[in-house]
Amino acid sequence: MKKRNLDNIPHGRCVCSVCNEQKDNTEFQWYLNRFTKDGYRLRVNTNCNQCSKIISKQLREIKKKILHNHPKPKYGQKCDACGKPVYKHKREVPSGVNGTWGWQCDHDHDTNEFRGWICKKCNTGLGGLGDDIESIIKMANYLLKSKNKKVIVGDL
Repeated sequence: MKKRNLDNIPHGRCVCSVCNEQKDNTEFQWYLNRFTKDGYRLRVNTNCNQCSKIISKQLREIKKKILHNHPKPKYGQKCDACGKPVYKHKREVPSGVNGTWGWQCDHDHDTNEFRGWICKKCNTGLGGLGDDIESIIKMANYLLKSKNKKVIVGDL
């Protein structure tokens, strides 16, 4: 078994965001080439190694079922969310084409139900807003207000 590189990680403890247990920093994943302002390696996330393994296994099983029932679209087809054509890599987007890259499987994180295939940018944006309709509407209203346009919906 390969030994983990734990050089240059800060001393201390962290609470796992999955199991809510406080664990030593050595129980978490750390980037090898990304650093904090004070020179320590940056933590990948706040999921402990044990929880990360469980989540990875669950995601592999979910992805296997989804791919069987919902094959990945061909590259060049449009993203269901933004409508832009999706290519395998950023460098493959043809010059002059308003395209994007990387198909990603979008699913409901509570029910694990498949929602569709969307591009990496849309999936990252959706996740950044918490996969939450209210947050998405608030963000849309924020952008509309900045353009002096009518908001979509008031408070939900």
